[in-house]
Amino acid sequence: MRRATQGFSFIEILLVVVIIGILGAIAIPSYLGQKKSAELVGDAQQNTKALQMMLETRKADTGLYGPAGAVTVWNPDGTVSGTNLAPLFAPKGSTIMTYTLTVDGTGLAYDLTINDNRPGKGNAKIFQTNQTGQQLYP
Repeated sequence: MRRATQGFSFIEILLVVVIIGILGAIAIPSYLGQKKSAELVGDAQQNTKALQMMLETRKADTGLYGPAGAVTVWNPDGTVSGTNLAPLFAPKGSTIMTYTLTVDGTGLAYDLTINDNRPGKGNAKIFQTNQTGQQLYP
């Protein structure tokens, strides 16, 4: 009389381990990419808050955010172009973002846009806000 075999064969266990390995090889890089993107957006939001505080201080001192129509761009390489409306501002964390500050024609409102300069992102807009702190994008 033969005994009934119980359990899994070595081949069955090996097949399950291989499938789990393949799924892990697909999922882990995707997770890490999402984590990096979240860190970049978090850095951009944190830098935005710091810049907004500097601009509010400037408005309290002078009555304006800056000269009418002024544009300041903080580039990923650390250079600043245009009228530097916040000379003490230096983006922290992610250095691959472009921060563009545009003051309207009255000097009483501004628009701040942050673009992602990572390879393959095509300078995509990731965050935008204004003097009210309202998030305009996304």
